[in-house]
Amino acid sequence: MENINRDQSYIFCDINVTNMVNNSADRTKSTTERVRETIRMRPSLTDALKMKIVNYSALARMLRGELGDVSLESVKAAVIRIAEELSKDSSLQEEKVLSILRESNVKLQDKIAVLISPEILDIPYIVTAYLTDSYVYIVDQTKLKVKIPNYVKMTSNLTALILISPPRVENTPGFVAFMTQLLASKRINIVEFISCSTNTVIVLDSKDALNAFALIQNYV
Repeated sequence: MENINRDQSYIFCDINVTNMVNNSADRTKSTTERVRETIRMRPSLTDALKMKIVNYSALARMLRGELGDVSLESVKAAVIRIAEELSKDSSLQEEKVLSILRESNVKLQDKIAVLISPEILDIPYIVTAYLTDSYVYIVDQTKLKVKIPNYVKMTSNLTALILISPPRVENTPGFVAFMTQLLASKRINIVEFISCSTNTVIVLDSKDALNAFALIQNYV
């Protein structure tokens, strides 16, 4: 739910956390389905297959050892088929993400603080999110005029990298993953990250802010 007031726009995200149960593979599934599910559980394998930098025979031997009751030839055939699917899907999906980045407005805002509180705070904020046991506020610390309670964890003097993207970002998988992987590739740590509606707010240590901004500008 997004709310806008006259002085300042802000976003409130209610994030529900769902417990995931990992059930054993259904033996009635085809070899390809079982191999696909196993690969999906390992993002590093998925990335390597997308880039076609995997030795298919070696990967098939490893997966056969885990699956047990299948032939090496059928596992290798499944790996090759899945690699072709992933490579094709990846190129199409990446172009969708890059097109969104090219149409996004990017800005830096300094003097940012992140507050984590078990209770609702009556403070002005840029973005807030409700988690299962706490409220997270990203605020302009120059506008904090009230005393912050001792039970609130507060980190100050940060910088926010703010992206405002076209509406289709809400229905495009992979945008957040691309952003986080891009920053991680340059060893830039993310202090806080909130994505809601067309707004993405990435809070960084101030020493990393200019590098992060320059990195994203290469795609805008």
